[in-house]
Amino acid sequence: MGLRIFLDADVLIAAFQGESLLRECAQAILSEPLFDFVYDPLLRMEVMIQPTYHRHTIEVAFYNTYFKNAMCFGQLNQMFEIGSKDAMDNGIAVVDALHIASAHLSKCAALVTAEKPTKPMFRTSLVKVVSILGVARPTSALQLLSK
Repeated sequence: MGLRIFLDADVLIAAFQGESLLRECAQAILSEPLFDFVYDPLLRMEVMIQPTYHRHTIEVAFYNTYFKNAMCFGQLNQMFEIGSKDAMDNGIAVVDALHIASAHLSKCAALVTAEKPTKPMFRTSLVKVVSILGVARPTSALQLLSK
């Protein structure tokens, strides 16, 4: 069993269609064989709505491959209970708080995002939040997760 990692929606989207360096960093993380990926049903819905609606079949297939190979943490009541407290204590957006709670409850080592480190989600103490935004090279993104 590898290191559990929760990828935020922006990282998955960047892996498919992001700016070059951000895409390479996201893909390096996705390609790391030592990571086990975790997601929740909200994340799946978040990334699948637009490409499904617009019939972007290649993008839908990309995300479906990720979800098929990742573990779903779907205990929504627990996510809501923990996430709502964290959101109110730290001013975190609702969906971010629910993803943080999911990462925490599923014992992830980190939640990886492409958000700026000044965002409220970085205030949580439930799980390590790591940003790949502004990372100089793909190997640096992997190093952030091994600290």
